[in-house]
Amino acid sequence: MVTKKAPKQYGSSDRKADPAKPQATAEEVDEFHRNSDVDLRPEAQHHTIGPQPNQAAAGNHKHDGGDSELLLTGMTISGSRASDAWRLSVNAILVRLGATDSSTP
Repeated sequence: MVTKKAPKQYGSSDRKADPAKPQATAEEVDEFHRNSDVDLRPEAQHHTIGPQPNQAAAGNHKHDGGDSELLLTGMTISGSRASDAWRLSVNAILVRLGATDSSTP
């Protein structure tokens, strides 16, 4: 009985240079990537850093409206400030951002 061996799955850390194969130069790599899809869609092969939907966020982004959207973009506080409705509205936004509401009525 002959069994087929499953092909090995390679991750980026598994790639080893094969001394028998010539390595690409920087210019060859640039040429290969000339028509690569950068930031065109979420599934693009490459993403630049920036605030647009198909870009990657830098690790030091601040949600300040410059390097990324403002943290509370799209959320609206409603109700009169003198009412419980306003406080409930603020509470709902905080819960949406990940806060746990352990308050009691």
